[in-house]
Amino acid sequence: MADDNEIMGQMMFEKAKTEYPYLADKEISFAYTPTEGDRMLEFYNVDETERPAYLPAGKVGIEVFSPKAKPIDILGDYVSHYAVEKDPKLSQMYEGFKSATPEQVMRERYAYHQQNFKEGRPYEDWAKMTGYPELFRGYTFNQFPAESAQEIYSPEQLKYLDQVRQYLGIK
Repeated sequence: MADDNEIMGQMMFEKAKTEYPYLADKEISFAYTPTEGDRMLEFYNVDETERPAYLPAGKVGIEVFSPKAKPIDILGDYVSHYAVEKDPKLSQMYEGFKSATPEQVMRERYAYHQQNFKEGRPYEDWAKMTGYPELFRGYTFNQFPAESAQEIYSPEQLKYLDQVRQYLGIK
């Protein structure tokens, strides 16, 4: 018999698929395991073996830790960590976004992560796994304040991100 967290997780994932039909046909293992702290969710790639047993390897996994997670957060993690590589349209838009992002901006974000989040990975690893996905999600999935978009992003970056929002059905 399913426990409350499993039921809540199923409801949370179904809501995400209803609000964002892009997710409806995707093979995703999903779990809701509420925990104390600031962690919202975690993404596990298909080939990632260090993961909880309840999110089997060989399949994309998303684990939500916070009841504050919204359907758009689930969509954002899936898209920014996986679909930008596997969906040809998203991949093209993501590459355009990355090429429109000045190296200096990324270097400054990296330094901030080193100082504030104890980032220790080499720049290239951080940029691929955290930096670009985070910056991409910020505007696209409403994770940064809307009023700061003009300060953070160039018009060319926003052009790509607006194309992504349209493609995914984000209002």
